[in-house]
Amino acid sequence: MLNTFIYGVKHNFGAFDKYQNIQLSKVRRLIFICSGNICRSPLAEYVAKKNGVEAISFGLHCRGGDAADIRAINYGKTINLDLSTHVTQNIAQYQPKEGDLLVGMEPKHADELEQIFNGKVSITLAGLWLHKKQSYLHDPYGSGSIFFNYCEDQVVRAVESLAKKIN
Repeated sequence: MLNTFIYGVKHNFGAFDKYQNIQLSKVRRLIFICSGNICRSPLAEYVAKKNGVEAISFGLHCRGGDAADIRAINYGKTINLDLSTHVTQNIAQYQPKEGDLLVGMEPKHADELEQIFNGKVSITLAGLWLHKKQSYLHDPYGSGSIFFNYCEDQVVRAVESLAKKIN
């Protein structure tokens, strides 16, 4: 909860405004990024696809080749998404294409992406597309089931909103 507060204050002072200035008419594919590519970003990928937007997901700190978290798979089932075929991918496997928009879940993801790609890709934060904008979407890994589902609900709402704006 501390991160939510800290990033909320920074958000209120405009620290993340640059991540909202996106020309959505030029976006052709959403690239969802989280730490492990097992909870938030795979769910975001599948939600985007369900909403008619080309998407893929990667993790900044994963080895690649692993399945999604079983709780993410089970959460997906509750909204008619099958995440059972998801296999994690490390960001090193990402090949930028024109029209890509990288979508991080936390400001630290955006910072890392800026360092990796040095301005060559567009970057945003998923939570900035919620009705009540926020810059930080919690990592539910290791949390209890109620908080896990809350976090995944936020991812779904953010991606649905972003997909609607793109379509």
